[in-house]
Amino acid sequence: MTRIGTLPLLLLLTGPLIAQRSAEEHLTAARTAYAIDSLNIALAHADSALKLDAQLDGGLKLRGDIKQRQRNFHGALLDYAKAEKLDPDNPRLYVSRSAVHITQGNLKEAVRDCDRAIDLDPKDADAWYNRACADYMGRNNDGAMKSLERAMKVKADHAEALFLRGVVRGEQFKEEAGIADLEQAMRLNPSIPGGWMSLGVLQFENKQYDAAIATFTRVIESDDPEKRTAYFYRADCHYSKGDKNAACPDFRRCAEAGDKDAQFIIRNYCNTDAVTIPKKPRKQRKSLIEF
Repeated sequence: MTRIGTLPLLLLLTGPLIAQRSAEEHLTAARTAYAIDSLNIALAHADSALKLDAQLDGGLKLRGDIKQRQRNFHGALLDYAKAEKLDPDNPRLYVSRSAVHITQGNLKEAVRDCDRAIDLDPKDADAWYNRACADYMGRNNDGAMKSLERAMKVKADHAEALFLRGVVRGEQFKEEAGIADLEQAMRLNPSIPGGWMSLGVLQFENKQYDAAIATFTRVIESDDPEKRTAYFYRADCHYSKGDKNAACPDFRRCAEAGDKDAQFIIRNYCNTDAVTIPKKPRKQRKSLIEF
């Protein structure tokens, strides 16, 4: 009986306390929840803060950031537009909005926001990094490299900038330098989306098969969304080393997951006495740059 009776009492005690919070207290709670990725709680507090004070300093920008992380890009852009009217000289606002534009492929708008942020604060490493991302997505690798150098001049341990520099160097056939950048980036931030796959692919392309096998094994064991592709590449590493017995089990796992190239290899190589794959398919994979 006691346990049943405490619930209404608890609600009576906590309800008024929540209602009596000030706009600043709700904003602080929203920031705390956002920092630990509790996005629904963060959004609820941000909404409460802005209901109490629609012009609360930092409120609209934070709510836009929360919505961006929830992939509600339209809602984020609306909040950023309102925030710009209240605080047009906040460089971090333009950094945040540029990330939405990059995600949506609106590269001209992204560059415009990055340049605005840089004009306001040339020492913002994230602004330079986002500028590099926009250039990279626009196939301007030279421009991307210049912005990445500026980003890392400000913040030498900017993991995402190191990662993107490694990707660009790989595309410029500077494989050794690219691998070194990717390895350092993953040491700094092992959870960069697509990071381990990108490292493994570059190691494979540089014929560092043993290192690539270890990297692809890490992707597979972490149950990464690219697990199927990692099986294919790991099989290809074994194949390149002339080890059919090690290659075919991985090709088979990839084929069972629906990969048509792997299914072709199983039919024409693994299920035969062939020593090479006829008309061997080559995977084409772009590195992932995500926000």
